[in-house]
Amino acid sequence: MVNLLGATLPDRKLVKIALLAFHGVNHRTSSLIMARLQFHDQLRVQDLSQTQLNQLSALLSAPQAAPRPSTPLLSFSPATSPSSSTSSAPETLERNPPPTSQDPIYNLIIEEDLRRKVRKDIAHHRTVNTLTGRYHAMGLPVRGQRNRTNGKTAKRLNRIERRGFATFAAEESVR
Repeated sequence: MVNLLGATLPDRKLVKIALLAFHGVNHRTSSLIMARLQFHDQLRVQDLSQTQLNQLSALLSAPQAAPRPSTPLLSFSPATSPSSSTSSAPETLERNPPPTSQDPIYNLIIEEDLRRKVRKDIAHHRTVNTLTGRYHAMGLPVRGQRNRTNGKTAKRLNRIERRGFATFAAEESVR
């Protein structure tokens, strides 16, 4: 078992699957992280070297500070004569990485930072008094689900008591 930034990664799992243990990392992001760090798809957590673990933790903790790839491309020239194929070295073209606004790993937010951002966004909706904010406050489904039947289930599941105050509410109801 490897502990990485507060998450425990099982040894026998593939790294791209084990990365899903982080809140905010999905399959696509996991594949992008694997490609950015140049890990092969069948790499298991137990096979990670110490330098690879350091690279992975550095990328997940501060994605903006991680180096962005810039791979040169070989120029394409169709071979028309045998003399052109005997040239010394192939000519390479420089390729810049995509801008940071389009790089999903550069803007990666995981774990507690993501939870804090979601809570802040919900609080903003509630203070602005949008329909989404009112539905959050009433405990109703927010993302366009049906309210007539699903609303009862959502109200039952999204009560305050379920979010950590269940023992306190249960003690009061017994008295």
